[in-house]
Amino acid sequence: MQYLLIDTHQRPLGTFISEKTLGVGDTFQNKNAESFTVVGLNWFQQRPNTQSLTVIPLSAAVKELAQVD
Repeated sequence: MQYLLIDTHQRPLGTFISEKTLGVGDTFQNKNAESFTVVGLNWFQQRPNTQSLTVIPLSAAVKELAQVD
């Protein structure tokens, strides 16, 4: 499945193709060795037939968790 990646400010980051279905809490690495955590699922308004994932960089997610402790 092809996903459109967007950040938490609704800015497109690119696309990602995955053989498995991704959900909130999943992490993945793109071909540029960047790791992301999925924080939301939605349909991108400009491309109604494409599912999008709201993502944050994995390093940012780790930093947020460290601050919660």
